[in-house]
Amino acid sequence: MLNIKLHTPIGVRDILPMEAMEKKEICARIENIFLGYGYNAVESPMFEYIEVFSDEKMGSTSPKQMFRFFDRNGSSLALRSDMTPPIARIAATAYSKTTGPLRFSYFGNAFRYSESYQGKLCEFAQAGIELMGVDSTDADAEVIALAVKSILASGIKEFRLHIGQVNFFNSILEETGLSAEDCNVLKDMVAKRNYVGVESLIEDKEMDENIKQLFIKLPKMVGTKDAIAEAVRLTKSKEALTALKEMENLYDSLKLYGVEDYVVFDLGMVNRLNYYTGIIFRGYTYGTGYSIVDGGRYDNLVQQFGKKIPAVGFGIKVNEVLNVLENCKVDLGVEGTKTLVAYTSAGRATALKIADVYRESGMKLENSLIGDDFEENISYAKEREMESILYFVDAVNIKYVKILDEIGVMTSDITIDDLVKPQRGEEE
Repeated sequence: MLNIKLHTPIGVRDILPMEAMEKKEICARIENIFLGYGYNAVESPMFEYIEVFSDEKMGSTSPKQMFRFFDRNGSSLALRSDMTPPIARIAATAYSKTTGPLRFSYFGNAFRYSESYQGKLCEFAQAGIELMGVDSTDADAEVIALAVKSILASGIKEFRLHIGQVNFFNSILEETGLSAEDCNVLKDMVAKRNYVGVESLIEDKEMDENIKQLFIKLPKMVGTKDAIAEAVRLTKSKEALTALKEMENLYDSLKLYGVEDYVVFDLGMVNRLNYYTGIIFRGYTYGTGYSIVDGGRYDNLVQQFGKKIPAVGFGIKVNEVLNVLENCKVDLGVEGTKTLVAYTSAGRATALKIADVYRESGMKLENSLIGDDFEENISYAKEREMESILYFVDAVNIKYVKILDEIGVMTSDITIDDLVKPQRGEEE
């Protein structure tokens, strides 16, 4: 019989020390980028009233994807399934009388059931920003540039950010003249990159030949201004043409940030969250089948909390970034404890004092708590892949042990003066 106390539920897992340190390092690098552009962190509750996430107008998370429960007053609550709606609530309440722009960042876990569980975690870490109060190409460019710079800072160098436009896609859907039902089917096919199905659906429909060609060519409309130029040639919609012009201007702004080599326009991109209203973007790289960053403009979401504020932002999937770095063997420079401080009863006081002196200078040392057996301490250090041992025989004499993978250990006898002399020399 399975002892459930020894296992984690499906969709969650333990994070062990080395991975936890790498995760912390990645978040610290990303936070430095955020802070450099004036994005300060806010924290929202781990759970909220279910309406924050499930309001149909917001189109955030389906109730069946949420972890739901009741408080003792009978109110319906849910674990945080999306990081953006709570920050929209914060902006509309705590900053109701503040003029924009508002710049927020966040680091935290969200919880969501996967519609088709394929190894996806139900608990996942995200880091992101929200820029609120400004509706402009410059605002979009700043956010996209930060997404690129944050991914680069994390250690991933080979990736592309695909940029779409909700208004463009919705406008060309209207241009087909199809029924609402057929438009939904067509949108779903494009979202799933089922372009054989797209061509089959539209070939017998009555619509202008240019719009048929536009949907047939959507898979190839991935690039920079060349992709936009082809779309301009095939659409007659004023709204679509306006959206394409905005994308051209966006590309020019991204060149000023120096990130144009990392972005491509993907005119067949379909929004996954209904609250997006303008540009949308997703970042892809090697080593994972999922996007590593998602974002876009959502000008109507904050209004659902009582204040009309345009907004744009993104969320980085920290777990996916970690997977990519591991698969690509990227060294983050994160190290565990490398030195063990062991001692006899005669050397204990000196050992603890000296260890703290070195910790103050930034070194990582672990105090031995397994006794004074010399060989046992060596075995312990080897098992934890440490590099050296300082074994305090007494208040003066120390055995310095260098642990070598191939030839075992190298031991030398030194004194307390040998150990601290370099530091004293620096002070002089």
